[in-house]
Amino acid sequence: MTDDLGLPGRRELPPEVLDNLRMTLREGMGKPARRRWPIVAAAAAVVLVLAGALVMTVVIREPDRQGPAVASDPDFALDLPKAVPAMDRCWAALQSRGRATGFPARDEWVPQFTVAPSWTSVTVVAVRAGGKIFFCETTSITVTVSDPNAAPSYATGTKAAALLMSRAGTVAGVADPGWEKIEVFSRTADSTASADVPVFRNGNLFVVLSQSKPSRTTYSVGPYTGEPGDGVTVAPHGLRPAPEPAVTDIDRVPPVVPDRGTPAGQFFQTCVEGATEPLPDVDVYETGTLLEGGDVKVVVARLGDRFAVCQGGLGYHDGTSEYYRLFADPNAAPRSVGKLSTETLGGSEQGGAGSARNPFIGIVPRSAVTVKLDFGAGKKVDAVATDGTFATWRPEGTEAMDPNSQVGVVVLDAEGKTLHEGTLPLY
Repeated sequence: MTDDLGLPGRRELPPEVLDNLRMTLREGMGKPARRRWPIVAAAAAVVLVLAGALVMTVVIREPDRQGPAVASDPDFALDLPKAVPAMDRCWAALQSRGRATGFPARDEWVPQFTVAPSWTSVTVVAVRAGGKIFFCETTSITVTVSDPNAAPSYATGTKAAALLMSRAGTVAGVADPGWEKIEVFSRTADSTASADVPVFRNGNLFVVLSQSKPSRTTYSVGPYTGEPGDGVTVAPHGLRPAPEPAVTDIDRVPPVVPDRGTPAGQFFQTCVEGATEPLPDVDVYETGTLLEGGDVKVVVARLGDRFAVCQGGLGYHDGTSEYYRLFADPNAAPRSVGKLSTETLGGSEQGGAGSARNPFIGIVPRSAVTVKLDFGAGKKVDAVATDGTFATWRPEGTEAMDPNSQVGVVVLDAEGKTLHEGTLPLY
């Protein structure tokens, strides 16, 4: 069951270690509060307001890979090869936790649609059974099921309510029957975002995969009008927290728990807890290269072919408080060499004093020990590779280079053998 995760061979975890993992999972289901970053919907036009700047991004809905069934709404897809195993896992978790008696039998479950974009390990299935509607969410190792017997907490003056808010970032619920589309606004400590989300007409259902943790985000909703909303940062109706899920559990036990006692592991733990962005299956990501620079740090982590960069510290912004951000790489396709996205730390655009640092981060074969980087104009750096990742600070003067510039890359193993030679984009 763990081969697809790219993890080491199976061995039994001590019960107390597994209990700690489950406790961490449940602690991530806290009630929404205010904090940071945007939202990505299953199908949406997203408007992000960050630090006073207005940025418009059009997100084109990535259709799920079609299975033999078709959802009853043209704006949605039903991928049975993903829906069936997800529902099987949800049912098994309900049984193992003694919650199955509150649900219709598994053979009565009828999937309505799936949301399972390739950039995340999250799969959400809307399920109808015995006159009830509920949501089944799975990741690589976890399963979460909304409680169809819990009374929805409707937004004042509407029939809109959240039915599930998960640690992995899922926000799913019902829209008011009079709304053809639902507009979802999210507000955190330093950003707001809006998403125009389609409504599944058979039950008025919606699903949003948020890029801010629901436990740190305040949501508001309203009908989508199709009119420009320049300067609008809140919808007319506050979306109340979802009821506690019927079950949230680790159903695919990891063979090992990555070490968080190393400097890289310790910073990764601090960083992902401080960042507002969610990272599904965060507890089983292996840490790679740790990059340090004064009062900021950057760490690379991986889970199989999925990678993430977490960065932060006191010097990220204005130097008065610690600040953290997490960047999950959307490309889960296997590749031996690649560049990972990040952003400047301590730059004036972040409110810093101008002592900006720019990480240059990537992935290489696990056998690599050195990555020779040529930024041009005589600017060369040898970066150390750790567990298939590398990280270094870009040399001064590269900020003004052509945005299409390439960086020469030579990857060497412990014996000095060339594993790869080519280029990576500077930006």
